Amino acid sequence: MNRRIVTTLLATLAALAPLGAQAQTRFPERPLQIIAPFAAGGAADVLSRFLGRALESQLGQPVIVMNRPGAGTVIGVQALLQAPKDGYTLLLSSNSTFTLNPAIMPNLPYVATRDFEPLAQVATAHLVLLTYADHPIRDVPALVAAAKAEPDKLTLASFGTGTVSHFAGEWFKSVAGIRMVHVPYRGSGPAMNDLVGKHVPFLVDTVVAARPQIESGRVRALAVTSATRSPMMPDVPTLQELGFAGIDLSSWVAVVTASGIPADARAKLSEALAAVMRDPAAQAEMRKSGFEPVYRLIPDWPAEISREIEQMKAIAAAANIRPE
Repeated sequence: MNRRIVTTLLATLAALAPLGAQAQTRFPERPLQIIAPFAAGGAADVLSRFLGRALESQLGQPVIVMNRPGAGTVIGVQALLQAPKDGYTLLLSSNSTFTLNPAIMPNLPYVATRDFEPLAQVATAHLVLLTYADHPIRDVPALVAAAKAEPDKLTLASFGTGTVSHFAGEWFKSVAGIRMVHVPYRGSGPAMNDLVGKHVPFLVDTVVAARPQIESGRVRALAVTSATRSPMMPDVPTLQELGFAGIDLSSWVAVVTASGIPADARAKLSEALAAVMRDPAAQAEMRKSGFEPVYRLIPDWPAEISREIEQMKAIAAAANIRPE
């Protein structure tokens, strides 16, 4: 009798064991956080908060956005890598983190090809070459001609040394074979204010920042730096269309985790993000905040990031781009 009881008990426990294991690996069981390595209030912060709310509805848990700006996104990255590798901490950042910083900063506290596990690219912010509305140079060929006639007389502003704005401007100058003086600002806002105020004649900035000023008639778009036209500015040509072959640089945004999170957590996060990005209402909301939704898986992150880092290193070497 005792033997039958023990046998039955063991069989019952064996049957319940998979259910217990399943309960232990259920994800998520508590709130998550998205680290935004940018200041609150900017377009990237707005995107982080939107994705946080959208993921909440898919995951059934609160998703809290934590702003960790500073050091060219490095502070935010460190916050991600210092968190437990359990899938509860995400990072939303751009190619500034993953390819531009590694191209010019030899002593970063992270390895871009090793320390991140991408869920997907989620958005693109196109860049545009701008001038103020009544500047006498009204198109890119005239700009190139003027710069060749008087090297280093014209200035070209960016929203910061080592930023995607800076890299795009230097790539354009290199392909065009011109010399213009780089004027770095600490952010898009100050740079745009000085362009509108005619303190600088040319600026590379995001379409997000430029569109209100273009619509108000204060500035004029000359060309976008991506390979394809921006859906937000379909009438503005690309630099490639104007004869400057190979130039293709935008600010792309991806959601990543630290490498080594549990497989079930990664699967659930990937499924939730894919569902968000399929939603037409979510896509419309992203466009409203100034980003073009681009859902793209990155199956070979190390190879893709390595290729882009090398490309950015070549631009940086040619233009002597160094971190501030």
